Amino acid sequence: KFCRSLRKNVFCTFLFCYSSAFLPDFLSSMLSDFEVLPLASLQTHSVRGRDVQTQTHVERHLSFTALQRHFRLYLRTNTELFTEDFRNFFNSHVIGEENSRVQAHIDDNNFSAHILTDKAEYNIEPLWRFTAAPPDGRLLVYRSEDISRLAWPKVCGYVKTDYNDLLPESVRSSLVREKRQVHDHKKNTCPLLLVADHRFFQEIGRSEKSTTLNYQHTVFRSNR
Repeated sequence: KFCRSLRKNVFCTFLFCYSSAFLPDFLSSMLSDFEVLPLASLQTHSVRGRDVQTQTHVERHLSFTALQRHFRLYLRTNTELFTEDFRNFFNSHVIGEENSRVQAHIDDNNFSAHILTDKAEYNIEPLWRFTAAPPDGRLLVYRSEDISRLAWPKVCGYVKTDYNDLLPESVRSSLVREKRQVHDHKKNTCPLLLVADHRFFQEIGRSEKSTTLNYQHTVFRSNR
């Protein structure tokens, strides 16, 4: 039993070293500059709010070093799109850098962020999004300007259609009734429907709702 466990540990160590050895070459084909960080290298601590309003939010300071610079982020739960009890999404700024913006997602062992400063645009994503290996806590940090341009499109085509055609009949009927009613201008909110197929949910979202929603939210904000 001991020998079997030892062989298993040696094999896993070999497999990890093997995949890590070929990982830089794979990423170099997509990025001209990047850095891989362990999740443990991120230092974070919570900030207590003194007033009643801030007590309904979660505030954190997060710091790490990557790409020849040190980041100090002030994070606050995003209540622009989500309710106060939804505390996986954060936005705010880089401490000490005016006009900077940060959007981040923290959930269990996953962390992703989009950092915008006057000098550059940084992205942090779980490394498993770029490999077939299971999640191991490592993060990929890169600048948007360092993304290698593809020589040809690697995406499939799409069909542009009316969004009403994608809705169930019951939902379409309710929308028709709402259009006939007098519009209340006091309302400043509207429903947002995000649809992800089963493969996107399994592969990109790792079968987790919060991870899938984070990726959709990031794409939606970047293409808005």
